[in-house]
Amino acid sequence: MDEETKRRIRFHHVGIVVRTDAIKNLLTGFIGLTERTWYNKDQGVDVTFLPVGNAYLEMVYPHGNQTIERYIEQHGEGIHHFCFEVDNLDYWAKRCEERGFKVVSRDSRCFFIHPKTFGGILVEFINWPVEDSMAVLTLLDKTSDAARV
Repeated sequence: MDEETKRRIRFHHVGIVVRTDAIKNLLTGFIGLTERTWYNKDQGVDVTFLPVGNAYLEMVYPHGNQTIERYIEQHGEGIHHFCFEVDNLDYWAKRCEERGFKVVSRDSRCFFIHPKTFGGILVEFINWPVEDSMAVLTLLDKTSDAARV
């Protein structure tokens, strides 16, 4: 992978934690958005992606994930995180750590930056392998103006 490709980054989605379909129904009914829904076994959540322009709104439903359950109990339903899509997770994890951001919850398709090290905001970085069922949500290959840092 060349240097320019591994540095590619694009805003991907805003994650909204929910227990019910009320927010999703409001968005799909008011704006007329389509949806794609998956069960993410690794994270113990159901996710629904709603495309809006060049990004998504992600509804995250706890499906056994106690961390998300506790978050909703403490803060209620609402915005939980924002996400960047990258071509090279290793490059971006190292870059985050070098800048003092604590990388947490890392797996083969994503990692998060702990909110205590990023101004109180939970930030996710994703890269879906081609064989992953969620790879259809990639934005980097669908747009020509991906940012480079």
